[in-house]
Amino acid sequence: MKNKGLLVISLASIILLSCKSKHKVVTSKSHTKNRTENKYTTKKSTPFITTPSDEVKETESSFVTSNQMDKVIHKALSFKGTRYKYGGTTKSGMDCSGLMFASFKSANVVLPRTSLAQATKGNRVARTKIQKGDLVFFKTNGGRRINHVGLVVSKDSRNVKFVHASSSRGVMISSLREGYWSSAFVQARRLDLGTPSEEFEATSSTSKTKTYTVKSGDTLYAIARKYPGVSVSAIMSYNKLSSTDLKPGMLLLIP
Repeated sequence: MKNKGLLVISLASIILLSCKSKHKVVTSKSHTKNRTENKYTTKKSTPFITTPSDEVKETESSFVTSNQMDKVIHKALSFKGTRYKYGGTTKSGMDCSGLMFASFKSANVVLPRTSLAQATKGNRVARTKIQKGDLVFFKTNGGRRINHVGLVVSKDSRNVKFVHASSSRGVMISSLREGYWSSAFVQARRLDLGTPSEEFEATSSTSKTKTYTVKSGDTLYAIARKYPGVSVSAIMSYNKLSSTDLKPGMLLLIP
């Protein structure tokens, strides 16, 4: 009996030791699994955190550009009702390219003075892709080359409206759905205003083109004398002036 009792105790001890071993193994596996899952979760969360940050940066960049274009459009619309004047760039009178020149200057972007030259700036966009802020160019009166420009102020699924300086009615808003403008349309172009200050500085640093604001009593002859090598005829040609009459506040480009 004594031997039998010892045998029972020995078997019980073996069973207890065996359960502890199994428990440790299970705990070890469970712990390893949890570590693996946590490690996997950490790797997956990294791109999740980065992506929204990138999207915010892109939104902010677009917002800046949008603000600048809104400023240009607001400036252009402020001239609404201004009479047409060939070569003009102020509220006393302006032509189509003069309207674009004065409007974009408010965002520190200096455009060429003629619609034909303005049609070489920016990137060309398809008519179906036109957006608010794009420049639209036309050949009017059966001309062979671009001679008119407007600025898109609104766009929806049915219509494109643009502000421009009409030779008959001055600064006004028209639509690309109108038969005359639809048939005269040539192309649309989009300027990148993401870095307007760089474009402005590059234009200014070349010193090839200067601007002069006409003061009371100024004459073209007196203005030309201020700039060595510049003639009255050169100023008139560069600004598309049909006469030597000047008005205070008029902005002249000096070649």
